[in-house]
Amino acid sequence: MAKQIVSIKVPLTFSGGLTLRRVIRLFETLRTCRCKAYFSNNGSTYPIKNLPQTVTYLSSVKAKEILLVLEGEDAETLHQKIMASIQNAQENARENPGLYRHS
Repeated sequence: MAKQIVSIKVPLTFSGGLTLRRVIRLFETLRTCRCKAYFSNNGSTYPIKNLPQTVTYLSSVKAKEILLVLEGEDAETLHQKIMASIQNAQENARENPGLYRHS
């Protein structure tokens, strides 16, 4: 199978964005696939290899969204899975805004 490269703009805001639980779930999903993954922000890239360093990096980003780049055989399949997860989180945030409010 040919190598694929796809990217996703991942929201970092509280309503539907990356929470610690979602970062852990994303990290576990990335570990099981045959893809290289990294975040790209303002021209710099950060490889997703280690959970604590990834969480630290994401907490330092001061943007509303970050680009997640997937590279490998499973990239398209993983892209669809992550997009579905993001859409589900955003729908849940709209339906239950009190649960996703940052205090």
